[in-house]
Amino acid sequence: MILPLTSAAVGALGLAYYSPYASRLISVGALRRRVTKGRMLILTYDDGPSNLVTPEIVDLLRRHNAKATFFMLGRSARQNASIADLIVKEGHDVGCHTDQHFNAWKVDPWTALTDINAGYERLSSWVAPDGMYRPPFGKMTLPTQLAIRRRRAPIGWWTIDSGDTHSPLPDPKRVVDQLVREGGGVVLMHDLERTPERNSFVLDATARLLEAAERESLSVKRLSELQP
Repeated sequence: MILPLTSAAVGALGLAYYSPYASRLISVGALRRRVTKGRMLILTYDDGPSNLVTPEIVDLLRRHNAKATFFMLGRSARQNASIADLIVKEGHDVGCHTDQHFNAWKVDPWTALTDINAGYERLSSWVAPDGMYRPPFGKMTLPTQLAIRRRRAPIGWWTIDSGDTHSPLPDPKRVVDQLVREGGGVVLMHDLERTPERNSFVLDATARLLEAAERESLSVKRLSELQP
């Protein structure tokens, strides 16, 4: 038998999900204003590192003398520790993206919290306990939000989605056009092991964004350079 939710229970559920979502909207708005005012391009990559596409991204960034931000999964970094070492050696930002990439809206609070803690633990060679955090799928609940606050870890949101997870893939020109139109942005991309088509999309989009930054006189920054 399923008992009906009381008004108090409904209110508690609403607080657990809406409050972090509202906080995200405010934070993303402030982030957008800051990067556009400063005419900045910030490239971010989630779910890696991989031993296939990540080294190519790092090489491309090196050729452009540019730095980026990588939000690594604990499981991926441990499998590809030498690539994680390379990212740090090249001077890029690294942050925690949990260990197993659980969606906090689709698992119980304990599982989501365990995933965050496991991510920081497995990434401890590269990410400080209060290092930047990016929630999987951009989803947070009140318990995960409070856990990150207790760590005093900055949350690494984004303002432009490259579309590299969409089906079908968009034209990479679209993300460049949005960057130019907005006068800057924090771009979300992914460097996990995927199909050659998606890997090529990320490399192509990265190259186009860097070229656009040079044309439009946008400064290429790491996300940590925006932190207070």
